Amino acid sequence: MENRFERYHPLVAFLFYAGALALIILMLHPIFLIIGFLVILAINYVHDRLAGIRSWLFLFISMGLLIMIINPLFNERGRHVLFELGQHRVTLEAVTYGGMNAISIIGIIALFVSYNVIMTPNKLLYLFSKFLPQFAILLMLTLRFIPLMKRRLDEISVIQQSKGISVSTGKWKTRAQTGMLYIQTLLTYSLEEAIQTADSMKARGYGQGKRSSYDFFRFRGIDAIAIFYLLVIFAGTLYGRFSGFGYLTIYPLMESWQLSLLDASTLIFYLLFLSFPLFVEVGAMLRWRLSN
Repeated sequence: MENRFERYHPLVAFLFYAGALALIILMLHPIFLIIGFLVILAINYVHDRLAGIRSWLFLFISMGLLIMIINPLFNERGRHVLFELGQHRVTLEAVTYGGMNAISIIGIIALFVSYNVIMTPNKLLYLFSKFLPQFAILLMLTLRFIPLMKRRLDEISVIQQSKGISVSTGKWKTRAQTGMLYIQTLLTYSLEEAIQTADSMKARGYGQGKRSSYDFFRFRGIDAIAIFYLLVIFAGTLYGRFSGFGYLTIYPLMESWQLSLLDASTLIFYLLFLSFPLFVEVGAMLRWRLSN
């Protein structure tokens, strides 16, 4: 089923995802990060019923746990000691900092999962190919790099398993050798396709002269309203952030997690920005129900 957010002009979607990425990086407060991550999960649920998130679930869990564990093991800074491992102190500050970084990174990956559903390569090329053709193709290739690698690795794994070669069976040494074989095949496969793509684009004259055909996206009044809304809310959130709100200072002395009135106001702006795709979908659903 088509999402209503997909019908907006590509510039609206691009501004939303660029702004959301910036806010997730800037608003380093546990409450902001947790609520923001839940909103991004809700956006993914509306867009594809979490199908994209499920394919990354193992990476989310393993990466999150790894960051949360590694940071306290290599960082003893902090005044609140939770417990000691031999001579090593595990502090509340290190655990909190590791947890915040883990949620931030997982939130960014979840945001890019949603981005790949909404921002097709045609939309990205439409936005930038006229002014920055080389940048457009580089950005498009970069953003689709990880999902593409994962799909290719899945294809290689299926083919190798049909030949009786798998990383899930046998001794650890054999599994490691099989894993390296997968990586070698993946790199060779990717390099060959990259050369073919570059040759094909060069042969078709990409970036030389005016483009002869492309998907047309009409800029409507609702797109202007959406861009105005996003810019105003984004500016309000940035004002709160650079005024010192929506950020938890951990070192040298950790602040309280409790939100002040101005922190809460900044949180409202933050949620109003991140929830924009949800507002679009819910608004469309309400209009449909009222008209039927």
